[in-house]
Amino acid sequence: MEYKVEACVSISGPVELADVRVTLKLEHAEGQVTYTTLASGPVSKREWTFLNGNMEVSKGPIKALVYLEGPPPGIDILASCFSIALSKPELQCSNKEPNEVNIHGNVLVNPTFDTGVQGWSGICCKVAHSGMHGWKGIYGPRGKPFALAINRTEAWQGMEQDITTLVQSNETYLVTAVIRTAGKPHQGANVLATVRLDYGGSNPRYVSVGRVKASSTEWATLEGRLHLDTHPRKVVFYLEGPPSGVDLLVSTVIIKHANPPECEGSPLKRKRTEANSTRTGISDSIVRNATFSQGLRNWKLRGSRGFVCNCLESPEVLPLEGKSFAVATQRIATWSGIEQTITDRIDLETIYEVAAAVRISGSCLKATVKATLYLREADNSERYITMGTVEANTTEWKLLEGRMILLKAPSYVSVYLEGPPPETDILVDSFYIRPASKPEPPNPPIIKDPKYGVNIIENHDLQHGSKLWFGQGSARLSVASGAPTVVPPAAALSLPCSTSLSGNYLIAANRTQGWEGPAQNITDKLQLFVVYQVSAWVRVGKCRGKTGQKVNVALSVDGSWMTGGEVEVDEYSWKEIMGSFRLEKKPNFAMVYAQGPEPGIELMLAGLQIFAVDRSARIPILKAQADKIRKRDVTIKLKPRNNRHIPPGVCVRIEQTSRSFPLGSCINRWSLNNNSYKQFFLQNFNWAVFENELKWNWIEPQRGTINYEDADEMVNFCSEHRIPMRGHCIFWEDESCCQDWLKTLSPLELKDALQNRAADLLRRYKGKFQHYDVNNEMLHGCFFRDRLNPDILPYVYKLAHQLEPEAVLFVNDYHVEDGVDANSAPEKYVKHIEWLRKEGAPIGAIGLQGHLDTPIGSIICNSLDKMSSVGLPLWMTEIDIAAANEHIRADDLEVVMRETFAHPSVEGIMLWGFWEGAMSRENGHLVDSDKRVNAAGERLINLREEWTTRLHGQMEESGQFSFRGYHGGYKAFVEYGELGEIAVDFEVPKGDSPLVIELSLS
Repeated sequence: MEYKVEACVSISGPVELADVRVTLKLEHAEGQVTYTTLASGPVSKREWTFLNGNMEVSKGPIKALVYLEGPPPGIDILASCFSIALSKPELQCSNKEPNEVNIHGNVLVNPTFDTGVQGWSGICCKVAHSGMHGWKGIYGPRGKPFALAINRTEAWQGMEQDITTLVQSNETYLVTAVIRTAGKPHQGANVLATVRLDYGGSNPRYVSVGRVKASSTEWATLEGRLHLDTHPRKVVFYLEGPPSGVDLLVSTVIIKHANPPECEGSPLKRKRTEANSTRTGISDSIVRNATFSQGLRNWKLRGSRGFVCNCLESPEVLPLEGKSFAVATQRIATWSGIEQTITDRIDLETIYEVAAAVRISGSCLKATVKATLYLREADNSERYITMGTVEANTTEWKLLEGRMILLKAPSYVSVYLEGPPPETDILVDSFYIRPASKPEPPNPPIIKDPKYGVNIIENHDLQHGSKLWFGQGSARLSVASGAPTVVPPAAALSLPCSTSLSGNYLIAANRTQGWEGPAQNITDKLQLFVVYQVSAWVRVGKCRGKTGQKVNVALSVDGSWMTGGEVEVDEYSWKEIMGSFRLEKKPNFAMVYAQGPEPGIELMLAGLQIFAVDRSARIPILKAQADKIRKRDVTIKLKPRNNRHIPPGVCVRIEQTSRSFPLGSCINRWSLNNNSYKQFFLQNFNWAVFENELKWNWIEPQRGTINYEDADEMVNFCSEHRIPMRGHCIFWEDESCCQDWLKTLSPLELKDALQNRAADLLRRYKGKFQHYDVNNEMLHGCFFRDRLNPDILPYVYKLAHQLEPEAVLFVNDYHVEDGVDANSAPEKYVKHIEWLRKEGAPIGAIGLQGHLDTPIGSIICNSLDKMSSVGLPLWMTEIDIAAANEHIRADDLEVVMRETFAHPSVEGIMLWGFWEGAMSRENGHLVDSDKRVNAAGERLINLREEWTTRLHGQMEESGQFSFRGYHGGYKAFVEYGELGEIAVDFEVPKGDSPLVIELSLS
């Protein structure tokens, strides 16, 4: 007989590669012993390898032994599977095989068990798979594989599948199953097809849909019908019936419509296919064998050993989704885990969703598990990208979720799970990577009668004492007079017809906690999607030397809270508090309250207003302001040849070819592999800033390991397209953004490292960058200041100016323009900048980042006005607006863009990205991953078009053509008689006086 030999093997030990052999030892009657190599090959310790061969035995031996051998002593041999089967099996079935079942129209998952037992589970028994070589000498019809329900101890035990999403009410289905029995001797057994219907109560309903007498000698066909009058909460189909101890074998199970749709493309067919795909989660996943139903097939181990099982003991672990899970054990490092190659299965420029059910096992009770994307380029350079993380534990399965996109085809791509400390096992129930689902674009929200400008706070002027107000905690409220009677400036911009305030104010005394203060219930006053502005005057009582007291107006909404503004106060003067918010879900409870000062300090609140803002009301004002500061009067004078008279009706066309006002975006090296990304950037932006590639923690993550490759490529890209660049950033004052190795240095070593970083960066790119953010976010960090001394802050500016005197040096910080952070209030920022300049820091401009949530023009304008007092140019350096609804995002973006473009102190606007999947902030993108320009992107394009001058007309008889145009480059086209169309390029620079362009026809 001829046999086929197959073994899946790996090795473990101090060598990377070793030969492994499958050897056959035969002992014959005459004492002769022979050894035959059946299969062999080189095997790596980093992946599983299949060894295949053939075996033929011509004479029966006394004893036959097969074994694995080959590697040097001390090297372990690992075997995942080992099989020897007849090459041409003689099928053990009756001469009469059942007719082949037509599976066309089937709704079940995995009806013929070609992918193991995926989709099926046992009812208090074990469900197994025969494999391709049969089971205990039994083969399926026509040699196909089959499933087994074994270890049955009751007649009702068998195998089942949840078909809730696969069938519909008022439909009739045909049921077919090809079955057989095996096991302890029996004369035949009835096999039943049953459906369990759960309606949500304690007593489910059982419906028999078919039965057949089965035997251990041949396959039989069960047939029946299923009709659902209603659709229960849960519908489960299962096979049962043989006596205990008898194994139930199932070759094929089909459930399909009695009256199927006429064509494959019918809506019913599509719906069923989608439900089937949703249920399995495998059909569209680029990870193969995602639930380990086929053992470790398609998987390999990184620095670990592994196996697949259906349970673990001490503590007990059972599968979550399928019938089994994988275990990566004996891990030697944090990067050790389970891996799969996906090089040929991943599409470029497609966003994928990552989902893995994981847990850990071992002495470590909690650890972070990471899903990592590994890329190897043609030049053998490597890149590791974290797709998602989850805090896993030993007690329950956790869902790891993430996203990833590949923009350039590398030579090799794999995904793997890693993270926990060595010797901690990683357990994986499933690992899917699917193309991200794209819901239909949302409609703009409908807002009915928002009552703009109406204060929703009752008794806000306290004419009725403290009625409708209450003190939180132990705070006691009283009313006094003497507060400001004028409306705070930011609110006054939104309320042009506002009346004066009463001058009354609330005092919250007897405060024992920071959160205690005056409060009011506003649950029934709020509308969804309406933008509300918050405004009030606040101060505190005697502080007894405790400076830096902060007050914020907060909203408690169904147990969570959001800030409506924050400011630092003292006992001597009233301060304006301003902020904004928007709700997108109807609250069950909403309360506004003031809080913040230390316990024991009285909190005072006056003139609290919360009112809906019509943000579009400022658009005409902003258009007029932009016209005044961004445009200039231009006159084109036509000088004819030989002083000839200019005929009437000469046509003139004006096209603006470039814009002087900087409108840019951050870009990243990885996204530049995406041609669509590059095209959108070049068409819509004229400045660039690098998202990460110039940062110190990117260029020198480990001490002495310096890599400028990404930055060099981005500089070359921008230079090639003549795009000016902002350098972000030389240093970062936030400790969480500084490398770990910096934190180990002594003060002297740290200053040396700081000087080397500045010199290396600025000399390398001398003359390349027009701006530098020298020390990012100094209002929110203190890394260098605390380790060296405060003088280091002006010193780094002096150092940068000495190395690169032509670049404009920026300060750069966040939450300056929205009123929500007392640490970066405009007054604080101004004071900080003035101190730096007093200490000799050559600061040339001020950066306001613009990471905003619910922007209101009047608040932004108020902040910009305050920052203008420094006398330096202002730039919006990192604008991103996050909103799940793209129409809301578009409105928010327009507010920020118009407000800053129309402010005379603002000299540039930079966005912090624009492409879905290539931004640090979710729901801030202007272009979807499928290249669709969404409502926010369309709004940007429309604003750019509005801020571009294009017009045509006719010359006056005097030979002049006048217009008012935005600053920038132009081309004028003049249609002039026999000369045809004459074109001339000219520039409209900033200036107050009219610009005269003379066009000579000589």
